[in-house]
Amino acid sequence: MGRLLLACHLYGQLELDLFFAARLPNSREGTRWQHILQTLMCYRLIDPGSEWRLHRQWFEQSAMGDLIGADYSLVEKNALYRCLDKLLEHKDALFLHLRQRWQICSPLPSTCSSMI
Repeated sequence: MGRLLLACHLYGQLELDLFFAARLPNSREGTRWQHILQTLMCYRLIDPGSEWRLHRQWFEQSAMGDLIGADYSLVEKNALYRCLDKLLEHKDALFLHLRQRWQICSPLPSTCSSMI
């Protein structure tokens, strides 16, 4: 559970919840895209594998659902793929956001920051 808490903390430190708040609103059907995205990110950091494995095995064996207040329906396999598809249109903005967060969280000497 420690790794999962650390991954969730990193998600918050990178302010990905704020970045995606307007970009990935909940759907009219109630799909919580931000929770799906946070689950995908934590999964990739902790125990990388396929979306199928996340859907069939990892989510049930982790405490992710408890941490974000979601049940197994959150990781329905098609929702995982649709969430990844939704990220594509925000790719450039996401990289810019991550670069800015990196510079704030880990200031580098001026000689190193020109290499980023």
